[in-house]
Amino acid sequence: MLRRIARSVATSAPGTNAAYLAYGLARPALLRPSVTPAEARLALPGDHLVPVPQWVATRGVTIQAPPHAVWPWLVQMGFGRAGWYSWYRFDDDGRPSADHLEPALQQLAVGDPIPDGPRADEGMGVWRVAVLEADRALALYSCRHPVTGREVDPLDPHVGPYVESSWAFVLRPGEHGDTRLLVRVRATVAPRWARPLFGLVGAADTVMEHTMLDGIRLRAERRVPSASPGPVHAGDL
Repeated sequence: MLRRIARSVATSAPGTNAAYLAYGLARPALLRPSVTPAEARLALPGDHLVPVPQWVATRGVTIQAPPHAVWPWLVQMGFGRAGWYSWYRFDDDGRPSADHLEPALQQLAVGDPIPDGPRADEGMGVWRVAVLEADRALALYSCRHPVTGREVDPLDPHVGPYVESSWAFVLRPGEHGDTRLLVRVRATVAPRWARPLFGLVGAADTVMEHTMLDGIRLRAERRVPSASPGPVHAGDL
């Protein structure tokens, strides 16, 4: 019973955020900016999904691999899929993130759901693919109740409280066969009194994304061939 309760707390949104925040406080480098001011100002695919955000955060990592070698790791992300590649294994219900590419998870289309939790099939904790440009950009969208995680419509006059978010992953090729992976979150929350929560949630999200970006970097760099015959796209795997 106690083990089940502890696992439930560890996999909940508050428990996950608390774990990341504690991890970041012990490792201050994870709370520092990882993009230049110019990168933070860039217009990125997916910005239109939340056109007037109350909170915007951009993070980045340089990966010693070309965009086509990074892209498949993004396509297969998700709860119950390949995981989120981050430090905290309980963000995928205790399963470690995949260290290999799964051909069965490489088919993705605009509108597809990306589970964010165990109840995604019930409409609770779901991201949806909103932008999909192979080897370049993947942007996810979510509008959900802040407590239950149930999908809601922000235009519904009776919607009640909600958090509307976009989560964009953008691959920018470097000059030496490397890739700059930028990740941007844009979010707004209703009602207005809940907006101060962005401070704590944002700090935890920064830690999560920095460990996630490093997880993607490590996996993509390990699989870079010494000589590649040409681009490999998700559909070719």
